[in-house]
Amino acid sequence: MRMENQINNRDLPIIVIGTGSVGVRFIHETLHYQPSAKIKIFGGEEQQPYSRENLSKMLAGELPEEALHASNKLPTSNNLEVSLNNPIEKINRENAFVTDSKGIDHPYYKLIIAIGSSPKMLNVEGNDLKHVFTFRDIHDAELLKSRQTASRHTVVIGGGLVGLDAAHAMTNHNTKVTVIENSTRLMHHQLDDHASVYLRLYLDDLGIDTRKQTQVVRIEGKGKVEQVILHDGEIIPCDTVIISIGIKPNVGLARNTRLHVNRGIVVDDKLQTSDKKIYAIGECAEHRSRVYGLVKPGFEQAEVLAKILAGKKVKYKGSTTMSQLKVIEYPILSIGDNGEGSISNKEIMHRDIKRMVYRKLVLRRGYLQGVVAAGRWKNSKTLHSMVENKQYIWPWQRNRFIRTGQL
Repeated sequence: MRMENQINNRDLPIIVIGTGSVGVRFIHETLHYQPSAKIKIFGGEEQQPYSRENLSKMLAGELPEEALHASNKLPTSNNLEVSLNNPIEKINRENAFVTDSKGIDHPYYKLIIAIGSSPKMLNVEGNDLKHVFTFRDIHDAELLKSRQTASRHTVVIGGGLVGLDAAHAMTNHNTKVTVIENSTRLMHHQLDDHASVYLRLYLDDLGIDTRKQTQVVRIEGKGKVEQVILHDGEIIPCDTVIISIGIKPNVGLARNTRLHVNRGIVVDDKLQTSDKKIYAIGECAEHRSRVYGLVKPGFEQAEVLAKILAGKKVKYKGSTTMSQLKVIEYPILSIGDNGEGSISNKEIMHRDIKRMVYRKLVLRRGYLQGVVAAGRWKNSKTLHSMVENKQYIWPWQRNRFIRTGQL
C-alpha cells in the first residue's frame, strides 16, 4: 500500500537506515532521552548488528564472533521494530515514507541515514579472481579467516589502518605477507615520516615486508590469484590478495532522493540534510566539508542528534579524530593534526631509538593541535582531551617533553 500526503505526525516512528555501530548508538541514545519514542531500524545484512571496528581482532583470533555481536546489541524496547536483510531502496521525501526491498512503504516522522561506507575497489585487471578479498564486513572476515591456513603468501594492497591490521592478522599461520603502499609512507593520513619509519621497522621484525611508492597494476592467475605485477614490472608471486585502499561513503540512496551530496551526504551543525526531516550520521555524512572514516566521530554525531531530536539546544561542531592500530602490539597513535601541510604549525619531538619511541606535539601559537606517536605511551585518553580542548603547552612543558617525552 502506498502512503500518500503524510503530514508531520509525531505518532509516526523515527526510521533509522543502517544497523552499524553508529545507527545502534543513535537508538540507545534516543531511547535514553525519549524512552517512549517509536523507532524502526532497517539493515541490509542478515546478521544481527555487530561491531565492525573490531573485525580485525576477530580475524586475528583475539575475539570470537559472538563478542562482536555482544558489543553492539540493540536495546530492548517494545517501541523498537527491527528489520534485517531488508534494505531501504527508496525515499519519498514529498510524502515522508521509505520503501523497503519487499516493496512495503513505511511513513516516518524523522529519517536517519546511517548507512556507512563501502570499500574502494582497485580498478585493475584480475581484481575479480578467486582469493581476491576486501576487508569491510563480517562476511569478508569469515572468508579471510577460512583462507588464513591455506595462504602461503598474502599481498595486502594499502598501508592504512585497516590494511595493516589485516596484514598482521594474516601472519597467524606463518603466512608471508607483503604490504604495497602507493604513497610515501604507511598510514599516510595519520602519521608523519618519522613515525612511519618506526612502524615500518617494527613490521620488518614481524616478517611483514612493506613496499612504499609503488602500486599494483595487474593481478594475474588462471582462475585464482598467482601473482601481482607492480608498476615497475616487478612480479610478486602470491596466492591471496587483500584490497584495502580506502572507503567511499554510501551516498547512492541520498543522491537518488536528490538530497545535497558532495563526497558524503551534506549535513549542517544539526546533522540535518537539505531536507528538514532527514538527517545523516557516521561515515556516509559530510559535515563542514569533512567525512570521518572512523567510528568515534559517528558515535559523537549519534549522541548529538539524539539530544537535538529530544529538543535540547546543542550543535555538532566536528570531532577530533584519534587513530590506533588494533591488533599490532606496537602502539601507534595519531590525534588531530599530524602537522602536515601547515607552515603555521610548530613541531616538538622526542625520540628514544633504543626503546623504539617517537613522540611529536603539533602546536599553533602554543596551543596543542595534534599528537603523533610510535611506541608505548599510557596517556592516550588524556592526550585526546588535551588536543580536543586545544590546551596551551607552556615553555617549561615543551622543554620537559623534548627531554623526557612527558608533558
